[in-house]
Amino acid sequence: MIILGIDPGKQGAIAVFDTAAQTVACHDMPQTTAAMHDLIAGLPSVRLCVLEKPFYPATIGATNVAKIAEAYGVLTGALAWRSIPVVTVRPADWKKALGLSTSKAASRERASMLFPDNAAQFARAKDDGRAESALLAWYGLRFVK
Repeated sequence: MIILGIDPGKQGAIAVFDTAAQTVACHDMPQTTAAMHDLIAGLPSVRLCVLEKPFYPATIGATNVAKIAEAYGVLTGALAWRSIPVVTVRPADWKKALGLSTSKAASRERASMLFPDNAAQFARAKDDGRAESALLAWYGLRFVK
């Protein structure tokens, strides 16, 4: 069974979790609509996608809110085009379920523990989006019915 985990931020990622092999392959978030559609089109049959809900802090301004919303719309449109079932989850909810804080380093460490054969994908500080997307997929396996 394939489960996607998606951290939709600009520095986010899409994790493809093969539950039978217990492996995860992470793809950095595509930066164009065409690249997003190409990635989604090339995915194997997906049972479930766990998508993190976007967070809009009051301090980011209307222009940035619009950019985040537009990127989220492109992503959800691509998933719908492939008829991939999507469950959305708030960051605080999935992190609480996995016993995590807001620490990006802790997310990278947990992803490395859960996916030791794929841990190189989470080695750098800037790989937190990959780690969190992998953890979202793990959350989907363990907590989404």
